[in-house]
Amino acid sequence: MQILSCTKSEALKLLKENNNSISEAFQAARKWGQQTTKGWDFKLPRVAIPEALILGIPSDSWGYNNDDRNDFSLEDLIGAIQGGETYERVREYLTHHHQHLGASLAESINGMVESFPAFFFVVETRNAELVRTWAGFGGDVNVTYGSLKVPLLAFAISLSTSYAKDTTMMVKTLLSLGASVDGIPKAFYTPLDRDLPQDGPTDEELTDLEDTDKQWCTPLARKLITTALNMSFTQRYVLYLAAHLEKVSGASRQVARLHKATDLLGIHYFLIGQVMASKFLVRRLIAELAMPRDRPLIFLFAGPSGHGKTELARNLGKLISLDLHMVDCTSINTEHDMFGPRAPYYGSGDGSPLNNFIVQHSGRRCIVFLDEFEKTKNDVRQTLLIPFQSGEYQDRRDLRTVDFSKSIWILATNAFDQTIHSFCKRHETVLFDCYGSTKSMNEAEKLVQKLSGMIKEECIWKFTAPMAGRIKSFLPFLTFSPCEQAAVADKYLSEFGKDATKPLKISDNPATARMFGNVDVQLRRGYSVCKALAANGGYVRELGARSIINAVDCKVGQPVINSYLDSREEIVEGGSMGRFVVGVCEDSMDVEDEVVVSQVSGEDGEDGPVAGVGEKSGGHEASR
Repeated sequence: MQILSCTKSEALKLLKENNNSISEAFQAARKWGQQTTKGWDFKLPRVAIPEALILGIPSDSWGYNNDDRNDFSLEDLIGAIQGGETYERVREYLTHHHQHLGASLAESINGMVESFPAFFFVVETRNAELVRTWAGFGGDVNVTYGSLKVPLLAFAISLSTSYAKDTTMMVKTLLSLGASVDGIPKAFYTPLDRDLPQDGPTDEELTDLEDTDKQWCTPLARKLITTALNMSFTQRYVLYLAAHLEKVSGASRQVARLHKATDLLGIHYFLIGQVMASKFLVRRLIAELAMPRDRPLIFLFAGPSGHGKTELARNLGKLISLDLHMVDCTSINTEHDMFGPRAPYYGSGDGSPLNNFIVQHSGRRCIVFLDEFEKTKNDVRQTLLIPFQSGEYQDRRDLRTVDFSKSIWILATNAFDQTIHSFCKRHETVLFDCYGSTKSMNEAEKLVQKLSGMIKEECIWKFTAPMAGRIKSFLPFLTFSPCEQAAVADKYLSEFGKDATKPLKISDNPATARMFGNVDVQLRRGYSVCKALAANGGYVRELGARSIINAVDCKVGQPVINSYLDSREEIVEGGSMGRFVVGVCEDSMDVEDEVVVSQVSGEDGEDGPVAGVGEKSGGHEASR
């Protein structure tokens, strides 16, 4: 059945939305067809806000206390979401109706509102947690709009027009939930190491534009996507990952779904680099879920500082909703410092933070992260041997035995940095350029497995064989490739840009005052900027991301703030927004790849370079 290019399912949805009136559904279909045939402008219509939201009536006003309390209204829900309803209220509404509708709620939330898939309105909020919740109740992350089939993922990218409206976390979330990158033309993210042309990839580059799932990429859409991707190199980076990494098997997804751990499968999108470490971690955890054992799961995270060990542990806890306890081993001198004295010795009644965390999570899954594990003394490591083997621990406060067999322990160490640095340098071609083919990925994986074995051998010498024998997986954290370095720079540029947009607050109290803000920072040639920040000593492999953070602060953050202050006699709230453009010098070969910060000033848009930064550029970098 076809109605103006509507599929049968789309036509049925239109009928349902229009009270089964064929004439009204036909008019809606005509409007829908006209919009999508000529190309959509990537703007959503406004939906009426329900009375409950307008009047500020408490949450039971959603209909819980009347005869119609079980009637689900997708249009009211979307209207409330567009009107600014809180994430907590929306989740409460969905949870309530899921109790009554069960699996049929998924069909409802995948319906249409004003001829658009409801999920598009959810993505418009830029709230990644709301998107995750919507998908959790059955929302289809691969839904498309109209006869040109605009992917939800493309719409999410298009919304990223500035740091204040950044959608990078949204794009990562959609990909982690299974959104397909197939509908995005490859030229937007391959090759990765370049800036996109201002109007988007050329016709010659868009070799796949005739594919049925890419018909949406009109000249207007192309420019919108390009503007967003040139502002966020990280989005191009994760699209590239999604296109090149192997898909998770259906059986693994089935195991993860049973244990409510499906979010774990997309953990690599929330890191920069460390694809192999993430892959090995997920494999081991899925295997453990498929065949549980009554003993803790022990991992060794080995790698230089600033390369994602702590970030991976935090994301692991967040994505599968496990409590995480972190211990800084540099301050641990004895086993008493780690666990506390045993009863009846003085101080045993309080217990250490780690002791109390273990007891509170008896019989439950949780994560313990021991940072700089190489700083621990032998008596501390000896104390861990029996619990690591048996899965039982004795509460130091009352000597009661507790079950911590379901716990995950991560031993993070820098002890093997020299081995990792040498290995990465020796095999950099294979390790850092491995996404082009399955063969390249397999070669890289074999190399990392070899490195893992080398670390295991060194671990026996460093921590003794009994401790090494209890560690289930030795995960090497590699140094960053050039594109990964650029992605790290983009991440911290984005953080600075978002902070800069926050409003000013004038106060006599230094703790509450905010004397820099209301500033819009934009990028010109985003990849080149990020590459320049990481190059020429910006990235130091011994320091990792911290070195790039310093480069962003030195070459962008400080010049912007200093110029902001130098151009004002007084800081006042409510003034016009300040504007800065960050680019790279293009006028002189001797300053190639130099970062240029320019301030946009005046109503006519005239601008100039910030003093001391890129003077040779003449200031044209900021014209946008």
